[in-house]
Amino acid sequence: MEKVAVDYEKMYYGFPVILVSFYDADGKPNVTPISSSYSLKDMMMLGFSSKGFAVNQIKAVRDFVINIPGRTLMDAVSYVGAHSGQDISKFDHVDLTHEQANTVNAPVIRECPVAIECTLIDVIEHDQFKGITNILAKIKGRYVAGDVLNEEGGLQASELDNILYFGDGRQKSFRFMQ
Repeated sequence: MEKVAVDYEKMYYGFPVILVSFYDADGKPNVTPISSSYSLKDMMMLGFSSKGFAVNQIKAVRDFVINIPGRTLMDAVSYVGAHSGQDISKFDHVDLTHEQANTVNAPVIRECPVAIECTLIDVIEHDQFKGITNILAKIKGRYVAGDVLNEEGGLQASELDNILYFGDGRQKSFRFMQ
């Protein structure tokens, strides 16, 4: 397969969209979508634009939840991504229900089949990558809806319909696992 050199500002090649929920410094529930994340064992890494409201609140409050939305939540994901929690209470404008998490002081989203509760461990910012903040966190709890588990309690990936994000800095698109 022949390849052509490209000069994209960024390249997202199918990353899962997640909803990061947290209480802001005033104790109000908030949520933002991101697509820069990975997890290894009990470690979670998230990537944010440094200037965003959400990352600066998470740096202050430290606890948050990774919620994994499916296709049916695409409208809510789009809405919360287009508005800042600094300006509005996002949960008042979308059909998402927030509840208190089990192991951290953060809201969990009832409509998402997977929730991963986390506490910030470190903030990583580097001069070579100005404007990008990485959040390193410890996973404190994992919760999965029963209808996406098999009889042995294992995750049935075929039952999830995650949203995948693709983009090159000029355009963005979404696909679904199913």
